[in-house]
Amino acid sequence: MKQRMLATRRSFLRAVGAGFAALPCFRLLENNFAQAQGAELPLKFITVYMPHGICAEYYNRGQRGTAAAVTETESDFDITYANCVLQPFDDAATYGKSFKDKILTIDGMELLSGANGHETAGTILTGSRISGKPANSSLDHFLAVERGLGADTRLSNVNLGVGNDALDTGMTLSYGVGGEPLPKIIDPVQSYQQLFRGVVAAGDPGGDAALARQNLLGQGMVDYLRGDVNRLRTRLAGSEKLKLDQHMSSLDELEKQFQTIQSGAGCTVPPQPDASTFPKLKQYNQGEQYFDAITNAQIDVLAQAMACDVTRFATLFMNDLSYEGNPLGLAADNHGGVAHAYLASTVGNNNHPAAGSPDTWMPLAKMNKYSFGKVARLMQKLDQLGILDSTLIYVTSDMGNASNLHSSRNVPTVLAGGANGKFRMGRRVSLAADCPPSGSDWCSPMIEKTNNHLLVSIAHAFGQSDVESFGTQPEPALTTGELTEIA
Repeated sequence: MKQRMLATRRSFLRAVGAGFAALPCFRLLENNFAQAQGAELPLKFITVYMPHGICAEYYNRGQRGTAAAVTETESDFDITYANCVLQPFDDAATYGKSFKDKILTIDGMELLSGANGHETAGTILTGSRISGKPANSSLDHFLAVERGLGADTRLSNVNLGVGNDALDTGMTLSYGVGGEPLPKIIDPVQSYQQLFRGVVAAGDPGGDAALARQNLLGQGMVDYLRGDVNRLRTRLAGSEKLKLDQHMSSLDELEKQFQTIQSGAGCTVPPQPDASTFPKLKQYNQGEQYFDAITNAQIDVLAQAMACDVTRFATLFMNDLSYEGNPLGLAADNHGGVAHAYLASTVGNNNHPAAGSPDTWMPLAKMNKYSFGKVARLMQKLDQLGILDSTLIYVTSDMGNASNLHSSRNVPTVLAGGANGKFRMGRRVSLAADCPPSGSDWCSPMIEKTNNHLLVSIAHAFGQSDVESFGTQPEPALTTGELTEIA
């Protein structure tokens, strides 16, 4: 495949002339050409956060709620049974086709945050214990910026959210060097403008001229700021210079945005989202009733941006539907009335014996199914745009049992997409239980399958074979090596 990609690239360069490679539209057109020739496109990475943990009774392999456990294997499993939260991935009537062969689910994953469950979102992509903030950058930033895999696109990485633009540790997924939180965009109109500001339709001289003026002003601003930062640098101590380096990196990213890209055959500039469909945006400010429309708009904009090769790395921080009369028929307070009301059976109770309360499973299962439905929508859009096979989607939450346990064990973990064949999809993997069945809240030895190993596996999928560990944990064994169970 690599040889074929190289041959395709050489033929493309011969066709357009080597000097054309310096133009900002080169990568986009090269990808379109490669796709037309059947070559492998660059791998893209999207991380999606879903709120309030998982109803394990309708998620874990072989479970049927109160029914007797069903024997399933890694590659022979059913996700269409009543109330299964994974149903959207095998729902051709709604999403155009079944994506069952494009998912790899993992039971028993653990996030070792060492913090309150609601802060654990900061561990998802950093693999770090939380002490106020993560100790290191997140995998998306590490790959896109620190390893330069986003250098060829106008935006190295982009962070989108729904309803809450706070940068608290539990409210965002993406972090720069030293665990500094990176901002996320919650307005789909702003997302559109950020992503497509530099992309104009072919044959649109008016659009070209307007962008040229805007980009000239933007470049002038960046040049001024860079000069100002360099003057300041000589007067700072070493620790402050590190922070300044992060600002310089941000300026480099901003400078890349002042380019004009002509859309090619695989990229059409979509219409800007209609702001009238979400007149309010923020949580606790009457924005909740518009979260469904906002989520759909963010997904649609992100999928098209990936197809246009505007970026190859993104995060999406989803939200719940906490308002009276929500379409799922759930309590107006999804947090207190659904997640905290969940009374798990043994499978959702960290393997400690518990009868559970089936009446409390259904509301959480509805919420989970809704979240996975949005991921299925994203997959549908990526598939229609011809890039699902070259995309890896990582879906998870900050907790497993989100009731009073606020447990970071058995967090829902789904890999989706084609991932350029780096992972064998169409599987359901069950990791060894942390604790054997017992009445004790503690067990020894504890088997901890941290998501650090998954982060290492993802880094390897992106060609970073020298990454032997990722994250910050008290024991090297917790961060080192791939997640061998999904190999």
